[in-house]
Amino acid sequence: MEKKEPIHTTLDKFQIVSPFSKELFIQRAQITELPKNKIIFIEGKKNQSEYLLLSGVAHRYNISDKGDIVTTGFYMSDSVITPHFARTHKGKNIFSLQTLTEAVIAEIPVKELDYLRYTNEEFQAFGQRIIETELANNFFNEVVFRSYNAKERLLALRKQFPNLENLVPHTIIASYIGITKVSFSRLRNELTRE
Repeated sequence: MEKKEPIHTTLDKFQIVSPFSKELFIQRAQITELPKNKIIFIEGKKNQSEYLLLSGVAHRYNISDKGDIVTTGFYMSDSVITPHFARTHKGKNIFSLQTLTEAVIAEIPVKELDYLRYTNEEFQAFGQRIIETELANNFFNEVVFRSYNAKERLLALRKQFPNLENLVPHTIIASYIGITKVSFSRLRNELTRE
């Protein structure tokens, strides 16, 4: 069986399945291999692109008043990075995005993807699914972080992103669940004993 290119696998996942629609996307997108720790875009800067993470792991983060990196979310292979309308305010990014492993991304100008959404039924349905998924994920994360303790947050993260702890630095995960690296290590040990 022939192995699919990552772009085809990701588009299939989001039900962009016709060869015609895939080709429309590929003609308009730039596919780039990125090294580990590559910053894709920066909080507070203008950005006019949409992104698909074809392979690898990335995280979104902000810089605290103390200068610390605060991770606010993860993206795994075959995922859509938070859409432009939701990740920008007045045209500027509200968070930064960085790879945590080697990665491959597809970048497409917002205007080009909007054109596809207005002229192609598969991309119209794709846009609707992305909005629904983003809304559900944001609501879930808000509930988790307002009502769960650190242990429950880690368990929820493990369920959402199996194997993440084997792929990225534990300081990033500790930041995401809102505890120190030392507390994270203790928590992992505690869960191992249960």
